[in-house]
Amino acid sequence: MLDRLLVEHDQLAKTLNYLEMHFMELCRGGRPDYSLMHSLLEYVHEYPEQIHHPLEDKIFSILIERTDETELIETLLAEHNELEDRTRRLRESLRLLEGNAISSEALAHQLSEFLIRQRQHMYLEEQKIHPLIERLITKEEWEKAQSGLPIY
Repeated sequence: MLDRLLVEHDQLAKTLNYLEMHFMELCRGGRPDYSLMHSLLEYVHEYPEQIHHPLEDKIFSILIERTDETELIETLLAEHNELEDRTRRLRESLRLLEGNAISSEALAHQLSEFLIRQRQHMYLEEQKIHPLIERLITKEEWEKAQSGLPIY
């Protein structure tokens, strides 16, 4: 059942790795490919919000009823909104950098925090929540949660 979530996390992790390569270029004083960075951030923004998080949100709502880990699940649900906001702000900062309205150091700092938060979030989900999903969610509930959602 978790294959879909794991594949989606892998896709996001690869995208974050590409962003990190551009982050390193920025930190070294180089000029990363801003157009590619825009595309990567668009993917990180749109894909989770339209496909990944809606499925997780449905599954997490079932888990809340069946586990004592409600505080962690509620935190992760709130992080979905936080991460969307961070992505939106980072996209705007990238536009501002291209117009020389902010420094490359400011963008690098924001990008560093963004990468850390994204990876922390996925790590917690995989280490703490995925085992609960395996143990507590039935195949029928999983299929019902996926119904009506776009497939990657």
